[in-house]
Amino acid sequence: MRSRPRQLLALGGVLLAVAFGVAVAITLSGEDATASKADYQTTVVDARDRIDFAFARIAKSDSIDELIARIDEAAAVVDKTAGQLDDAAVAKGFEDDNDRLVRTLHAFSDELAGTAEQFEDPSFASALESITSLGFAGWENVNKALAAMNKKGLEVELLERH
Repeated sequence: MRSRPRQLLALGGVLLAVAFGVAVAITLSGEDATASKADYQTTVVDARDRIDFAFARIAKSDSIDELIARIDEAAAVVDKTAGQLDDAAVAKGFEDDNDRLVRTLHAFSDELAGTAEQFEDPSFASALESITSLGFAGWENVNKALAAMNKKGLEVELLERH
């Protein structure tokens, strides 16, 4: 006959093993989580709106210092948004599109951050005074990724020109 402490210890071990198994099952099921098309569309639209808002703030800069700060802030927003999309549940059939959008957003973020860094370089300061517009290849690539999603039936506006 077993002693009471050994029985409790054995029961505790079984419960711990069951809890571990449940935690592993939940983790593994989360890796393959899919969203409905409507939910995924909402995720992409929200991401697009955050990026567009940050991008629009760049155009409203009143000074060179503010311009640089807002470009840098936009880079952070775009990068964070890419990470959130990478972690989001994706609708079936949009996995490759989501991966493309995430990669494109990370590249766009790098482009924005590099631009802000270049603008902070004192040797570039005199050229900043004559700039009347900015163009980013990353912006165009993000719109291409969004357009591809639109062709597959996801209703999401392209980034606007500001």
